[in-house]
Amino acid sequence: MSTADLILDFANSRNSFTLCELAGYVHDRENISDSGLLWHIRKLIKQNQLSRLSRGLYGKQAKSDFMPSLTEDLRNLYADLTRAFPLIYIVVYSGNDINSLQHHLSANNAIYVEVPKGATEAVFHYLADKKIRAYHRPTEDFMSDYVDLAEKSVIVKALTTEAPIKAVDGVMMPTLEKILVDINADPDFYYLQGNEAFNIMQNALSLYSINTPKMLRYASRRGIRETMLTILNYKD
Repeated sequence: MSTADLILDFANSRNSFTLCELAGYVHDRENISDSGLLWHIRKLIKQNQLSRLSRGLYGKQAKSDFMPSLTEDLRNLYADLTRAFPLIYIVVYSGNDINSLQHHLSANNAIYVEVPKGATEAVFHYLADKKIRAYHRPTEDFMSDYVDLAEKSVIVKALTTEAPIKAVDGVMMPTLEKILVDINADPDFYYLQGNEAFNIMQNALSLYSINTPKMLRYASRRGIRETMLTILNYKD
């Protein structure tokens, strides 16, 4: 029986377990270090065969699929934009979906609208003409100096081709894999980068099922594959 099989066999016999409890079981059957056990645990978590239930506690509890929140404001904005721009691809989501992943909570009442790069300016002006507080592809400096995410606003950004998205009740929204990559790639998310990005990834891995190959393919398109690998493989 392989080490992975031993771990899963132990996990199947209880609701949860600590590394110490697992080590006592496995060490009776094969010679492996605690660091080696941790390596196998993390690999099984990434394969969605185990879950990290809390700090230092693991189990077979199935993780749920991330579902972005579809508010009435989002639904109405999406309907408005798709009527006004029927020939372009439009993706929307709420900043509150990011809040749920954060370790250090901060308000984010923005709605994010992503459209093909060539259409961002037209969409921005359309929103501005309707007296909606909107920002066009804001830089880090602009976000820091002029944008209060506690206020309702719309941030218009460029949609990367072949980005992982899905339909939620007829509205195109990002997958968790896309959000995790964008947090580390987009300048308007500067406040979430660095240490907070590691916390967000750990929270996401603990709570939700993540398609790692899909996430890394998208990270390659955004030019941050190595960054995402570093964050993904972080050991706390």
